Amino acid sequence: MSNIVDITFVRPEHRAAMPLWKIIRDVCRGADAVKSAGHAYLLRLDPADRSARNRRRNEGYLARAVFYPVAANTKTGLLGLAFRKAPTVQASEKLAVLEQNADGAGTGLCQQSQVVLEHILETGRHGLYADYSTRDKRPVIVSYQAEDIVNWRTETIDGRTRLTLVVLREVVEEPDGYGFKLRTRYRELALENERFVCRVWKRSGEEETGAYLVDSEITPQGAASAGFWDEIPFAFIGAQNNDPTLDEPPLGALVEINLGHYRNSADYEDSVWFCGQVQPWMSGLDREWRTHLEETGVKVGSRTPLLLPKDGSFGYAQAQPNMLAKEAMDSKRDYMVALGARLIEQNSAVKTATQAGSEQTTSTSLLSICVSNVSEAYTRVLNWCAIWAGIKSEECRYTISQEFIARVADSGMVTAIVGAWQSGAMRDADLVRTFQKLDIIDPAADPDDVIQALKDKSPTFTGLNDGDS
Repeated sequence: MSNIVDITFVRPEHRAAMPLWKIIRDVCRGADAVKSAGHAYLLRLDPADRSARNRRRNEGYLARAVFYPVAANTKTGLLGLAFRKAPTVQASEKLAVLEQNADGAGTGLCQQSQVVLEHILETGRHGLYADYSTRDKRPVIVSYQAEDIVNWRTETIDGRTRLTLVVLREVVEEPDGYGFKLRTRYRELALENERFVCRVWKRSGEEETGAYLVDSEITPQGAASAGFWDEIPFAFIGAQNNDPTLDEPPLGALVEINLGHYRNSADYEDSVWFCGQVQPWMSGLDREWRTHLEETGVKVGSRTPLLLPKDGSFGYAQAQPNMLAKEAMDSKRDYMVALGARLIEQNSAVKTATQAGSEQTTSTSLLSICVSNVSEAYTRVLNWCAIWAGIKSEECRYTISQEFIARVADSGMVTAIVGAWQSGAMRDADLVRTFQKLDIIDPAADPDDVIQALKDKSPTFTGLNDGDS
């Protein structure tokens, strides 16, 4: 049995990151989530004043504020760049079902990876678990958000850092008549005596009010070797690397400025509402005229003449434009544009610390690093799925394209490339890969298959006259 006494234990760094994750999630969901939080993201006016008048003023202050979904639109744009091209999958036909239904609930591999990248951009953390469905007799890939990976542990064994514990929180629906109840359970993935053990913990007692106890426990075996697993088939995904430590959320800085822009908008809209309309004024009235106008009323308009005493005056007063809040909004808007561009800006940095120990300096961006980490994690999980399916000696690979900007191939470029190939300065495989990057040849096609198809193509005869043989 596990040495864990309280399966609900949450690591301190996870607990500390939860408030920031919630803020980013709300901002990325848009105006409804931000404004429904009330004054959680918008400071109250005169918080010490508990009067009904001040309460109504704060309600109007919140209602008039305009939230611009800059962070949400940036995230959507980044996802569009990453999946401008369909990801390429290199795997056995036995795993083809994963492309259409990766999690056993109908979500395909591409769609699931889109959601995973979305979570990485928001929280900088996610998890994938390679499980096996005994009902469907096939592997499945289960996705876990950062909030649900509550505990983990690593140990150095034979000079290698290995994952020895992961605790995942799961919320499941249990039928209750025509409705349902939400129940929380915990899935423990542990490495004990060099064997992978999976336990599910549920509450005990009536109405599940007691302590969490082990409800089920299995020690799974991989079909390929018919032996026990010597590792936990769970992959962490981060914004910087794929180790268990927490990374900074890529959209964190943008979200902070987006909320500041929202607060400036509240001040600006409140100023417009309070001072935007003109104020009529009169001067030169004695007490008799003042009393007369108060009793009869004053009508203002081009069709209603306004009678005033001798030396009386009438006019309109209008507040001078207060551009301070508007300038603050514009400044933050420009800064948010710069932050969004920086996520795809090319820079010289190490691509990822988890890519086969590579230390090669390359031109990357933060989006490129996130995409690379997601591709690497899915590659690792697909190889675990191959073990579940009994597939031997076949390397699986999942790759999300990092060609974020479409390359336009004009006729001159194509002619130059073909000329280099014909002169022997470019190999057949290099020609095919170059055309794949330019979307002239299907990027998912195997270069060797394309080359063989070109060699097998029947010759084309041109320039023959009718009398030639």
